[in-house]
Amino acid sequence: MPLVGFKPTKARLVIEQGNSTVLVMRIVAARDERVMLTSGGNLQSLTGVLRIREHGEKRGYKASRATGTLVYIPDPGKGSDAGPAKFQINISMSAEKFDMLVRLATAGRLPAKFFVDVSGRLGPLGRRAFGYISRGGRQVKLWDTARHRLLPVTSFTMILPVDVHDAPPDAWEESDERAPAASSPATNSQVAELADDLLVFQSETKHMLNALVIAIVVICLLIGAVNLVFLFR
Repeated sequence: MPLVGFKPTKARLVIEQGNSTVLVMRIVAARDERVMLTSGGNLQSLTGVLRIREHGEKRGYKASRATGTLVYIPDPGKGSDAGPAKFQINISMSAEKFDMLVRLATAGRLPAKFFVDVSGRLGPLGRRAFGYISRGGRQVKLWDTARHRLLPVTSFTMILPVDVHDAPPDAWEESDERAPAASSPATNSQVAELADDLLVFQSETKHMLNALVIAIVVICLLIGAVNLVFLFR
């Protein structure tokens, strides 16, 4: 089944009492898409509308059921009533995904791009309503809008933009790095280590003072002995 890419340009939220909420987006075909129409022209020249509804829980269990439709809306008339042809995509999604999409839309964020999987069912003459053909050596998609104005959409994929910002520096971590170690209260182990250091310092100081006193006494005794020797001569 061919995938067709689109890009939303505008969005609005329709809330009506008694009916389900609808998210409506104006869309255009993606630039890299090549979809020809049997009625003339191509899909890129048409303006489209995407209508997204929330489906019930029972609908979500039916995986084989189409999740939406792709509709071709031809020129409505001639003369003053004439207008350009359009297309419309109607899809439904689960409540969880629909709520997330609504929150993003109300915050001013639209999908960067989305894809729908269009069913290429066969027509009455064996020709596919939507499929691939070769034109000028290139493979392009062809939509038989003359016989199949409505096609089922079996699935869809949305690509949402995500902004990634660098995390700001943590003020608490910076203040902890700049704060001196003495600003934090000492623990019991730190107090015990400090007391041991003081005791060792006191003991070493005491021994040094005793040694210094002994050395002074010895020097005094030597000086006295020398003086006595010179006195008795």
